[in-house]
Amino acid sequence: MAINPLVRQVTLQQLQDRDKEDPPKQQDITGLGAESALASHVRHSWGRNKLTKQRVDLKLLRDLRARRGVYSPAELGMKQQAGGVNIIWYELTETKCRAASAWFREIFIPTGGERPWGLDPTPIPDLPLPFKKTIVAKSIEKAQQVMIQAAEAGGGPMTSEEFRDTVKQLGDKLRMDAEQEYKKAAKRRATRMETQIADRMAQGNWAQAMDSFIEDFVTYPAAIMKGPTYQRHKRLDWEDGYKPKVSDAPAQTWESVSPFDCYPAPGAENPQQGDFIERMRFWRNELHALKGLPGYRDDQIDLALRAYHNGHLEGWLWTEAERQRLTQETMYMWLSPHGVIDALNFYGSVPGWKLMGYGVEGIDVSDPTKEYEVNLLICGPYILYAALNPHPLHQRPYRKACYDAIPGAFWGRSIPELVSTSQKFCNVAACAMADNVSMASGPMVWVHMDRLAEGEQSLEIVPWKTWQLKDAGMGSGTNPGIGFFQADDRSQSLQQTLEFWELKADDACGIPRYTYGNDQVQGAAGTATGLSMLLNNAAKGLRRAVSNIDIGVIAPTVGDCFTNEMLYNKDDSIKGDCIPVPRGAAAILIKDVAQQRRMQWLSMTANPIDMAIIGNRARAVVLRETAMTLELPAEAVPSEEEEAEMQAAQQQAAQQQMQAEQAMQQQQFDQQLQLEGMKQQGQQNLQQAKDMSNITSKVIETELGSSASGAPPVTPQGKTMERKANEVTKV
Repeated sequence: MAINPLVRQVTLQQLQDRDKEDPPKQQDITGLGAESALASHVRHSWGRNKLTKQRVDLKLLRDLRARRGVYSPAELGMKQQAGGVNIIWYELTETKCRAASAWFREIFIPTGGERPWGLDPTPIPDLPLPFKKTIVAKSIEKAQQVMIQAAEAGGGPMTSEEFRDTVKQLGDKLRMDAEQEYKKAAKRRATRMETQIADRMAQGNWAQAMDSFIEDFVTYPAAIMKGPTYQRHKRLDWEDGYKPKVSDAPAQTWESVSPFDCYPAPGAENPQQGDFIERMRFWRNELHALKGLPGYRDDQIDLALRAYHNGHLEGWLWTEAERQRLTQETMYMWLSPHGVIDALNFYGSVPGWKLMGYGVEGIDVSDPTKEYEVNLLICGPYILYAALNPHPLHQRPYRKACYDAIPGAFWGRSIPELVSTSQKFCNVAACAMADNVSMASGPMVWVHMDRLAEGEQSLEIVPWKTWQLKDAGMGSGTNPGIGFFQADDRSQSLQQTLEFWELKADDACGIPRYTYGNDQVQGAAGTATGLSMLLNNAAKGLRRAVSNIDIGVIAPTVGDCFTNEMLYNKDDSIKGDCIPVPRGAAAILIKDVAQQRRMQWLSMTANPIDMAIIGNRARAVVLRETAMTLELPAEAVPSEEEEAEMQAAQQQAAQQQMQAEQAMQQQQFDQQLQLEGMKQQGQQNLQQAKDMSNITSKVIETELGSSASGAPPVTPQGKTMERKANEVTKV
């Protein structure tokens, strides 16, 4: 039997030696195997999302070139091949983007204490259960008092239905009163919560993040805001004796994520759908600062720092070289600078069996196929962070907005894309104008080469140049050998072409030229009133873009801050039922027009008749808004609490003054009564004296008459009577 050369022939001794070898060691599924399963899950999503974003990357580079005023290598080669002398990029896109950026900054990064957002209590407050129990108890108690009073008045006892109706009526009134008080309390809580969130944003890099977000918003098809997330921030505090102390505690942080580094899932409309991946770049000190934060594995961070001491690139990105050239203005073509470590931040759904071996808390062991919303941070084979999404609604800390949103799509249309047609025509006209102006700037020269003298080979023209020519013989007068002519100047018609396409760009992007101070305007924009009307119309056109930021970024971001404060803040005095209210779209119109209307309203109502209707409190509300818009100090107009205290003090002073006046009037009345009594007593005494005087006079006359008629002499008793009469007369 022939031996098959394709079959390996071994001896019995070789088989016995092979069987003596130890079997391979079993791998621990809770160690490297589990981590590799998580890492492979993220890399699979990363590859899929990166592949579907290739066309978007081309669009991002095209928009960035338009913003920087640079042709693509292909376009530049075509223009050079066509023989263009002057290759110019007309700065139309940059002007529009810069104007829009300035307008949005004024709205979303205001000065003077204004905020593009607010917190308001819910229109129908949900009364706490203790409030409801108190209302029911008070209603029953008052109904019982009414029943007792009716029985005492002889009305007889109430029936059960009458008692129930009485309780309902009293309960409704008490509920309305309680709701009013609860609304006031909720408003105070919302104000305190708003101040707390504003403080978090001020310390969490919100203004810088919003500034970068606005630049991306006006440049790219979408802009992404990330936050709030917890990161370490060094902060300088001063202890007793003004000794500096540096703290490095984690705090809420916001940052703008470049659209180049965002990779949404195919078909996703926003970062909350599908698997969303952010390509993050850490310097070594930034990666080291993650140690100690909740959920991060210090051992994995140390392994990554040791393995990638010279940096790490997470996949090759073909857009990175040109992106660095356009953004950093350098010819540094390496894809990863020295010391920068790439990582992938993953938000998405992962089955439970891939998370069990890693020790993620909150996994149901009995159901390993259940999907969980998780956050993973991987760097090479190392999983630096793995945890379930802590948000109660599993919301991710990424918010997206587009200048011109496309329904159902993640990426919208940017300002460079909207004005791309006008930009192309303006570039063509500008290049043609530059060529024409250079041609028509001086005379053109023609020369007969056969007339040049020997050695006169130079065709350069310089002032006072001497031309050496040969004699042409017969007809040399009609053939001078050198001639001059002037090229046509077409700059006026090309300028009209530029202006036409600039107007088309105004209509395409909704940012007219008069909004950014262009004084070469005509028509209604030439007057103050007409310009104000045109600015209002332009503001209405931009309101859609501002609303996209309000709805897509401001409201959910403030809502996330509110959720964090409700969950983790220990101060119960700021907690309540509130809703975030974005104010960006309304801020477009209130800057100038609303301020003028406030001033007019204050002037019209500055009279006693209107003040009797609106009152001081309503006027103080308008004064506060006016003072805030004028950037006046907060102390210029008293707050509601200060106003209430002033009114209470005035009422107390008025009451005291009224009591003093009443006491004075009572005192005067008592004094007048006392004087009247004394006067009446004096009159009575005088009348008595007169009466006694008359009696005495009659007695004396009687006695004297008796003496004259021979009456007997006066007795001692008569002398006594006379003496008494004299005393009465003296009195």
